[in-house]
Amino acid sequence: MSDQNKDNSLTALVAGIILGAAVTYLFTTKDGQKVKDKLLVEGSKLLDKLKEGLENVGEEIEEKAGEIVESAGEIRDAAATHFEEAKENVQDALREVPPQVAEIQKKGRKFFFRRHQSSSES
Repeated sequence: MSDQNKDNSLTALVAGIILGAAVTYLFTTKDGQKVKDKLLVEGSKLLDKLKEGLENVGEEIEEKAGEIVESAGEIRDAAATHFEEAKENVQDALREVPPQVAEIQKKGRKFFFRRHQSSSES
């Protein structure tokens, strides 16, 4: 058997002896029964506090989740509004483009034909 296994076995043996002695003390002696009863009462109180704390945490989580959902809805609505405004601005800009293109084409024709006529006259 290796030294590590011997150490583990010895540790387990000592822990078992201590645990057995504690259980024997708690269940067989009057002082042990008083200690056991006190431990049970204190453990029960601790569990009640823990349960109450967990319920409070659960309520807080539900509140925060509701606030987050509400905020997300507000953000979504604001984004939709901004998107619609941007869409309208783009549509307005696109309505202005054809007249501007037509004006540029008109000026280009005048310029091209004017240059063309002046170069053929020379």
